[in-house]
Amino acid sequence: MRSVALALAVIAASGCGGGGSAAPPPRLPHALGAELAAQADAVEAGLARGDDCGAAAHAASLRQSVADAVAAGQVPAELRAPLSRSVAALAGEIACTPAPAPPGPPAHADKGKPAKTHGHDHKPGHDHGDGGKD
Repeated sequence: MRSVALALAVIAASGCGGGGSAAPPPRLPHALGAELAAQADAVEAGLARGDDCGAAAHAASLRQSVADAVAAGQVPAELRAPLSRSVAALAGEIACTPAPAPPGPPAHADKGKPAKTHGHDHKPGHDHGDGGKD
């Protein structure tokens, strides 16, 4: 999974470097590349902490950022498919399994206590409207 994030970081950072070839490779705008790389780092940090749910949330945010950038025309055509595939693969590989809830009190914690009815104890001589007859 780390290779996907690393590949994404390399693609995202491609807007930051320089090249000496005749036809320069397609590049992301520097600010966008830095933003996507930071989001990929947040995914990695969550995974490193063992926070799969946090990492999954960061991956979903990264996926949305890439989709928004593609829709806004900020990603060169040559990078759209590999970048979109990378973030989709990354998001798909992270499984968020929330920790189980702590156990609550036992279901029958009051076992052994006398039963109560009508919200009060029944004691000898307690009048229920029967004219005081016992």
